[in-house]
Amino acid sequence: MTRARSLSALAVLAITAALGCQSVATTSAKLRNQEGNYELAIKLAKEALAKNPNDAEAHFQMGVSYSYLDSVGLAYEHFMQAKKLDPEKTADVDNNIQSNFAKHYKLGQSSFQRSDLKTAATEFELATKANPTQTRAYYNLAVAYQRLALQDPALHAKALAAADKVLELSNPTEENYTQALQLAGRELVEMGREEEAVKRFKRLIDEDPASYTVIEEIGTAALEERSYKSAAIFLKMAAEARSKVGADDARVFYNIGVSLYNQRKEDPGKIDEAISYYQKALDITPSDPDTVFNILVAYAAKEDWNNTAQWGEKYVSVNSGDANGWKLLARSYTELGEEEKAAEALKRYDMLKQQ
Repeated sequence: MTRARSLSALAVLAITAALGCQSVATTSAKLRNQEGNYELAIKLAKEALAKNPNDAEAHFQMGVSYSYLDSVGLAYEHFMQAKKLDPEKTADVDNNIQSNFAKHYKLGQSSFQRSDLKTAATEFELATKANPTQTRAYYNLAVAYQRLALQDPALHAKALAAADKVLELSNPTEENYTQALQLAGRELVEMGREEEAVKRFKRLIDEDPASYTVIEEIGTAALEERSYKSAAIFLKMAAEARSKVGADDARVFYNIGVSLYNQRKEDPGKIDEAISYYQKALDITPSDPDTVFNILVAYAAKEDWNNTAQWGEKYVSVNSGDANGWKLLARSYTELGEEEKAAEALKRYDMLKQQ
C-alpha cells in the first residue's frame, strides 16, 4: 500500500510538472525575445507547445513575439491562453494587451486628425484585433470607414459591421452605443436597406417613444450633410415617435419638408409631400416666415400659380422686407394675367433691391 501510494503521489507530481514547468524550448524562446529574434522565438515556443499544449509561458512568449511583429490578433489569442492556463499571469497579460491596443489606437487617432483616413482605418482595425473587447476602437473604425465610403461606396458595409460590433459589445447606457446605433442606421440607408433601418428604429420607438431624440439627431445630421433621402426617413420616424408622446415639433416637420422638397428632381411627387409637412409645421407656428416661404417656393416649382399667389400674399404679409417674396408674387400675378398686381409687386421688389 505504501509503495502504491508513493507511485500515485509521484504520478501527480509528474502531471503537475508537465502542466506548469518550462521546457528548454520555452526558456530559449524567452531568451530569443529578449534578443529581439522574434521569428526564432515563435518557432521555439511552437516546439514547446507541441510537447506541452498547457505551457502557459510558451503561450505568453508567443504573445510577446507577435506583439513586436505587429501580429496583434495572434498576440491577443496567445496572451489570453496564457492567462487561462496560469491566472498568476493576469496582470502581465493585461498590461501587454493594453499596450498593444493603446499603440494602435493612438496611431489611429493621430492619422484621423490629419485626415489620413486610410491609415486611421488600418490602425483602428489593428486596435480591435489587439483587444476585441474595446468598443471605442470599433466605433472609430466605423467612423473612418463611413468617411472613406464617400469615395468608395463598398466601404459602407465595413462601416456597418464595425458599428454593429459596438452594439454587440455595449449596452444602451453607454455613449458609444447611441452613436453606433445612429451610424448603423445611416449606413443602412446609404446601402439601400431602408426597410431594415426603419425596422431597427421602429423597435426602439415602440419600446421607448421618448427616445425620439436618438433618431432625430440622425435625421438632422443627414439633412445638414444634404443626404436628403436619409434625412426624410429618420425625421419621419422621429416625428411619429414625438406624436406618440404629445411632443410634436414644428422644426421637425419643417426639416422633413426640406428633405422631401430636395428630392423633387428624382421624384416630382415629393413636392406635394413636402407641402403637407410644411402645413403641419404651420399648424404649430402659423406665421413662421421660413415655412411660409418654402410653401411659396414649392408651389412655384409646381407652377401652380393660384396657390403661389395665395402663399406669396401671405408671405409678404409676414415678411414684407424680403425682395424674393415680392419677386415670386409678381411672377405668379403675371402668369395669372393680373398685370396691375404684377406691376405693383415688381415695384416693391425694385425698391427693396435698391436699398
